[in-house]
Amino acid sequence: MPYVHFEYIADVKKVISQLGWERFSFIAHSMGANVAALYAGTFPCEVEDLILFDFGGPPIRPTEKTAHLLARYATAMSNAKTANPRVYQNLESAAKRRQVPYLGSSLSKEGAMLLTERGTRITKKGLIFSHDPILKDLITCQPFLVPQQSLLSVLSKIQCAVLALEGTDTVHNPGEKEPLIERLKVIYQSAKFKFCKRIKGGHHFHLEQPEQVAQEIKKFLATSQSQECVKHSKL
Repeated sequence: MPYVHFEYIADVKKVISQLGWERFSFIAHSMGANVAALYAGTFPCEVEDLILFDFGGPPIRPTEKTAHLLARYATAMSNAKTANPRVYQNLESAAKRRQVPYLGSSLSKEGAMLLTERGTRITKKGLIFSHDPILKDLITCQPFLVPQQSLLSVLSKIQCAVLALEGTDTVHNPGEKEPLIERLKVIYQSAKFKFCKRIKGGHHFHLEQPEQVAQEIKKFLATSQSQECVKHSKL
């Protein structure tokens, strides 16, 4: 089935409803940060704090390529078959696969081990990654992308405090830097207050510099809490 960014918001809403939460905070990375920001704009009264690691948002596709992408996607979907996932003999060999560079950076051995341990499962033949391998092929020709103006409209509704952290070595795909700057500008304008900082490292800087990231989060939450106390005291 097609799976677009706005569909993720409904998934998160289902989880929140099941948990019975009325107010909560997000801490999210990469695609998770995109979903968290969109949720905070869709349901602004629910989100207290928004902590984003390497926020970017979905890529922008030129409208003139829509027919081409739709053809690729439809062909890929019609030919999609259950793929046999690659089997690894142990956690270490699977972690090496996870260290393949992404967005200009690669994971440390320790970081790769952490993510691999969480993202694999044991079978009779050996260790396999939990994700569906078909998704990797389909996502590259995804035609169902949300227009930039629609994203900005949602992000402009954010009301909570925002902490945005980015890796100093993070690399963006060509044509995605300007849309990202525009999205962050809209978020910062509508946020209750905002902090932004660059942390040494690549796309997974939070795994490379966990102590520094934790300190930034603690400072942000303390400020957010004090701001809320001042607000209530004035009321």
